[in-house]
Amino acid sequence: MAASCASTLLPSLSSSSSSSSFSNSPQRFRRSRVVAMASVGQKVYAPGVAVSEGNGGLPKINLKSPHGSEAEIYLFGACVTSFKVPNGKDLLFVRPDAVFNRQKPISGGIPHCFPQFGPGPMQQHGFARNVNWSIADSEVTEGDPAVILELKDDSYSRSMWDFSFQALYKVSLHSKSLSTTLKITNMDDKPFSFNSALHTYFRASITGVSVKGLKGCKTLNKDPDPKNPLEGKEEREEVTFPGFVDCIYLGAPGELILDNGLGDKIAISNSSWSDAVLWNPHLQMEACYKDFVCVENAKIETVQLEPKQSWVAEQKIELI
Repeated sequence: MAASCASTLLPSLSSSSSSSSFSNSPQRFRRSRVVAMASVGQKVYAPGVAVSEGNGGLPKINLKSPHGSEAEIYLFGACVTSFKVPNGKDLLFVRPDAVFNRQKPISGGIPHCFPQFGPGPMQQHGFARNVNWSIADSEVTEGDPAVILELKDDSYSRSMWDFSFQALYKVSLHSKSLSTTLKITNMDDKPFSFNSALHTYFRASITGVSVKGLKGCKTLNKDPDPKNPLEGKEEREEVTFPGFVDCIYLGAPGELILDNGLGDKIAISNSSWSDAVLWNPHLQMEACYKDFVCVENAKIETVQLEPKQSWVAEQKIELI
C-alpha cells in the first residue's frame, strides 16, 4: 500500500459508532431505514433533512441549511444532483439526457465510481452508481444538516465483485460548501481491492472555464486513444478546455480552484482522493458540452483492504 493511503486505512467500527465517527458532536436523528425501492412520502428526519419523491418517482433527500443553501441527493446511486448556494445558483449540473428510471446511472451531479473507475471486468465505473442506497442516519451540527447513506453487498454486486463490504456516504450541507465523506469497509474474511472516484459535474460556460493547481502533476491523457493514454506532465498554471479533454492527473494536490466561466470560483478540496480527472466531451455531446465541466476527485491507484479494515476519503466543494 502506498504511503499516501496509510493514514486513511482504519479498523472497522460497528454500524452505530461508524455513523457518529463522521461528525463532531452532532444532534443525531436515527430513523427506521428508508430503502430506495420503497414509495416514500414527505418525512422529516433531522432538522433540514427531508425525503420526498423526485424525478421518475425516485426517492430523493432534500437538505436545507438555515443559511439558505440547499442540496438534493437521490437514493438511486447516492447521487447528489443539486447544490444551491444562498444566492440561488446551482453549482452542479445534470445533463439534459439524464434518465431517472433505475435502468441506468443518473448522468450528472456527483455520481459514484466504485469499486472500479472506468472500463474493466465489470460495468463502466462499477455498480455503486447504478443501485439503491439506504438512509442509515441523519444529523444536524450547529444548524447544518447531514445525511448518511449506506450500501452493502447483495446478489447483484456479488455477481460482479464477490466480496462482502459496507459503504457509508455522508453528505453535509453548509452555507457555501458541500462536504462528502466516503467510508469503505471490508466486511469479508478475505482481502479485496478497488478504485473509486466522484465523477462531479459542475455547471459552467466551457469557453471561460479554467482549473488551477495541477501544474507539475503526472498526466495520463486519454485523447486521442483512451485505451492507450499518453503519459506526460502538466506544464500549465491553468488548464483550459478548448476542445475534447479526458485526462487523469496522478498525485494531485489537496485543493484545486475551478473558475466555472459563469463568474464563480469554486475550491475543490480533498483528503485521500490522491488523483484528479478532468473531462469535457466537446462535440461528442454537442447538446450540452458547453454547459458543464467534470472535475473529479479520484483514487486511481488500487486500494487494498484487509478484513475489517476501512478506507475513508473526503471532498469539499466551496464557493469562494
